[in-house]
Amino acid sequence: MSCSHKCIEAARKYLLWCANEHVEFRIPELKSIASMFNIPIKWIDKPKEDPYVIVEMRCEADAKKLMSRSLLVRSCYELWGEGSTEAELHSNVRSFPAEFMKPHLAPEKTFKVRVEAFNKTLKIADKLAKIEALEYLPFEGHVDLKNADTCLHFIEYYGLDPNSIPTTPYKIFVGRWVAEGQRELIGRFSLKKRHYIGSTSMDAQLAFIMTNLAQVQSGEVVADPFVGTGSILVSAAYWGGHVWGWDIDFLTLHARTKPTRHSQKQRLSCESIASNLEQYGLERHYLDVTVMDNAKPVWRDVPFIDAIITDPPYGIRESTERVGSLKVSRPSSYNQDNTTTTTTTTPHTPYSPSNHYPSKVSYSLSHVFCDLLNFAAIHLIIGGRLVFWLPVFREDYHDGMIPSHPCLELMYNCEQVLTVHSSRRLITLRKIRHPTGEETAIGQVADLTAKFRERFFQASLMTKDERQAIKSQFPRDKRGQGLGYRLEEAKNQTKMVRMDVAAKCEDSVIPVCETTRQKEEINKLNTVKTVSVAMCETSVMTGGEINTLGNDNNEKAITTNVTTECVTRDESACCRHESSATRNDTLTSLSTGNQVLHNPDKNPEGELNARVDL
Repeated sequence: MSCSHKCIEAARKYLLWCANEHVEFRIPELKSIASMFNIPIKWIDKPKEDPYVIVEMRCEADAKKLMSRSLLVRSCYELWGEGSTEAELHSNVRSFPAEFMKPHLAPEKTFKVRVEAFNKTLKIADKLAKIEALEYLPFEGHVDLKNADTCLHFIEYYGLDPNSIPTTPYKIFVGRWVAEGQRELIGRFSLKKRHYIGSTSMDAQLAFIMTNLAQVQSGEVVADPFVGTGSILVSAAYWGGHVWGWDIDFLTLHARTKPTRHSQKQRLSCESIASNLEQYGLERHYLDVTVMDNAKPVWRDVPFIDAIITDPPYGIRESTERVGSLKVSRPSSYNQDNTTTTTTTTPHTPYSPSNHYPSKVSYSLSHVFCDLLNFAAIHLIIGGRLVFWLPVFREDYHDGMIPSHPCLELMYNCEQVLTVHSSRRLITLRKIRHPTGEETAIGQVADLTAKFRERFFQASLMTKDERQAIKSQFPRDKRGQGLGYRLEEAKNQTKMVRMDVAAKCEDSVIPVCETTRQKEEINKLNTVKTVSVAMCETSVMTGGEINTLGNDNNEKAITTNVTTECVTRDESACCRHESSATRNDTLTSLSTGNQVLHNPDKNPEGELNARVDL
């Protein structure tokens, strides 16, 4: 009987405890790694939001291979039992096959039991009680809390909402630890420790996830057409790929741009893409980088690249440009009398190598992605993968916006939220055949091209309520945490109630008296934090009298920074609104107990009555 057949007969369940971030990348990464190592996986439970996945694999060796590449899985456990209650859990653990359990609890094997809780802190006494509840297991070895041969984990899952923790866990697991994921690479390759970085350097974790989706393996050729500071090259080289790339920005490739670190005033002589790979001992995997326009590649049209991984510019931190000029002078022609005549300059002369200019012109996003897909269709080998980021607006996004090519098959489409209105999607394409004839890419991102930069900065102009309204349309918040167990937020939040609504309630407007008092009475309002004077006319009512500020030559108004509270008949229904506004030639009504500022002449209908919340 073959070894693989034995593995299939001994197939068992494994619990993959994942990091609670980049939720949409979790399953695609696991599928890519499993496909790369030819590991058959049966999905038992893969919830969309919860930080765990239960799979069935042939043997422990497959589980360790999977963990040798995963960045989004913290730990892998051989699952001995699970349940919604402790009684159900212990019943399932008792029914776990003894032949799978005894080799790890033999007399020569030391052991320990560790109790963990997700989203809750357990007391020491509670942990000891849960450990003692496992006394029915056939432990025969000695306890070793530092270097145990067998480590059992008792894990309780209390959901994702830290503000509403249930008294009993949603799920309980007992399993034997098998392997850790590659989370330590995040800190080891952190941009904070890297020699050369820029304003658009790819985060180390995302760069490793991209290389996993591209299935980079030792000895493969990996290219980045928008290489920048080479962050993706570092991650690809770590897995053994031979990396190279190109970029149109000469200064970035030669580390002559302005430093992005706050404490750094000028670039160091040792900063370069090559020094980044030397920093991690990966210089032998570095081929080279070159200054080149991706719109006009110079490479031969033959398939020789195993993976293309890149992050094209969006026009936010880095401009989207290509080599060219809108005004190209045509060569002069000579007459028979040796006099020259210059051809009229046209603003839209097409670019060609014969009239090359070192200046740059705008490079639309639609053309960026079309050129990228056309390059991949020609230069990737069959089965090679193209992984790139696509910026989108969440409200306008639909699957038809993804650039496509007849020779490329869509594998994965994962979203990373940037703001409440925009995100970027990590697109993974696989080459299925070579192009024939005039097959070209289809990039349907025209609307995105013209408006992405302007609309990206709309967040600074949006109110809090507008942000919440847009955010509520999507099932995931900005940090990528699940919302399945979160309590619904109160719908009646802080609002500005206009007087035309409040006037329907009785006694909602305090009447204004018709007598006056001297200007010095304004000092009685010294409890108001900020009062500034502006040019206009305002009246002050104290008790039952009115005092007019200013005179015919110098009319003044009051600008206040106050906390206003809507006046309605039902005090429990009042809503609050923090405001700091300058009101000139508009109604200002201020009440402190029995003190009110009001100017009926400026707005006789009374647009707002507000009471100071001291």
